[in-house]
Amino acid sequence: MAHPPAELLVEILQSRLDGSLRFSHHNSKTIIYVRSSEVVFAVSNQRRHRIFEILLQSAAITKKQLVEIPEFTNDFALAKALRENGTFSDSEIKSMFTRQIEGILRDVITWKDGVWTFSPLARIKDDIHYKIDTLSLLIEFARNLPKDGVVRRFKSFKESFGRKPKQPSHISLLPQEAFLLSRFETSFMKIDEIKALSHWSDMETLQRLYALWLGGFLYRENWDTAFKEHQVSAISSAKFGLKTQVAAPPEIAPDQSAPPPIAPETKAKEIKESAPFAAKAELTLEKYLAQVEGAETHYELLNISHKATTGEIKQAYFGLAKRFHPDLFHRQTDAATQHRIQHAFTEIAHAYEILRDEETRKTYDYKLRKLLAELDKLSPEERSKPKVEQKTLTEASEIFEHGFNLLMEEDYEQALPYIIRAVHLAPDTARYHAYYGKLLAMDKNQRFKAEAELQTAVKLEADNPTFRIMLAEFFIQYSLLKRAEGELGRLLAVFPDNQEARTLLDSLQ
Repeated sequence: MAHPPAELLVEILQSRLDGSLRFSHHNSKTIIYVRSSEVVFAVSNQRRHRIFEILLQSAAITKKQLVEIPEFTNDFALAKALRENGTFSDSEIKSMFTRQIEGILRDVITWKDGVWTFSPLARIKDDIHYKIDTLSLLIEFARNLPKDGVVRRFKSFKESFGRKPKQPSHISLLPQEAFLLSRFETSFMKIDEIKALSHWSDMETLQRLYALWLGGFLYRENWDTAFKEHQVSAISSAKFGLKTQVAAPPEIAPDQSAPPPIAPETKAKEIKESAPFAAKAELTLEKYLAQVEGAETHYELLNISHKATTGEIKQAYFGLAKRFHPDLFHRQTDAATQHRIQHAFTEIAHAYEILRDEETRKTYDYKLRKLLAELDKLSPEERSKPKVEQKTLTEASEIFEHGFNLLMEEDYEQALPYIIRAVHLAPDTARYHAYYGKLLAMDKNQRFKAEAELQTAVKLEADNPTFRIMLAEFFIQYSLLKRAEGELGRLLAVFPDNQEARTLLDSLQ
């Protein structure tokens, strides 16, 4: 398969798509249902994956007990009968289905060939939801793959990886995996850079990267995705209406050795084009541009409440994008207006990317609250000029976030002027100096200025270990190992439990 089942699952879950993923492999057929970044159910036509077979194999029930149940080949009918006759409790029934689904997944992710389709229309009923530890299954699969098989899953060393802000806390990493993960900061790194930091062979580096990615610890960029960005956007922004609620999953034609199918076919769902701005037809191009250019927060950019749901955020963004995309105005406006439209579209797209993800939205909201709290501390005299100050600080934050996003995309040349502008507008913000220094450090001719910026960040926030680690890594980059050891030693004297600093120091010694 060009896109193996394990990678398809990761891509669908990380893109937060809802629907069903169907696989066919020789005579085997499987459907996996996903909802809200989770696998919630799965069905298979293989006899070994049926509930009655699982119970017999584990000696949890006898054949004599089984034949007394009229519809024992139907998983749901069997579960209901076993619950009603007192053989199993509700929790045991739930555990039984969970084991079944995990067995199906463990089987599917090993398939090397076959065909697949994804449908956002065929969804399982809301009350069917089993908690499946998909990430543990995926990382286990990656660890057991032959190294030469892993290498084929990478198209080039130009691919890049970045650390996810929310890490799976229930998965215990192997020592080498934990070490590699500790090398990541907030920016993305290419495979060549990661290999240089780890000092491992190509195969060892790629296998550990692959395991951390499948296990949900890393983002992956510049790889051969099955779903292109416009497809994900179209699916995410679509509005689905359910014609008929169904309790059971759809039928899968059985193979010759399998019992009858599980349940009737799911009724189709219809897709309706969302028109969130139909009631706001009075929003003209000029009003839209004024709204974007006068906005001080991401919420104001999209004209939504701070309490807006993810669905409302998507509606707002795609509604604006549909009406005011730059491509719609090439022949209708002059160059200056076209530039404003392009800039406005970039701004709302950036706001959407930040607010659509739960983790990045939490981080943004925290910064926003922190900024407002700082403004609240101003004296009455100082508050006579807060509008200008607040707008300046907000502008700096917005500009930095845009530059930081470009930095993560490895567009360093485009990122630099945004970071410089943020430093100029808010010279007392340590983070801006730190990443300005990080960008400058890429140019040997700017080495001393880069160190000065990193030192400034450390002075502004002496109790922030992140900036000290960035400074230490700068010293390592320029082979100033004694200075790096000294910086890490000072950090650990204050923060003795900082594992990232400890690992970095150990690698030097």
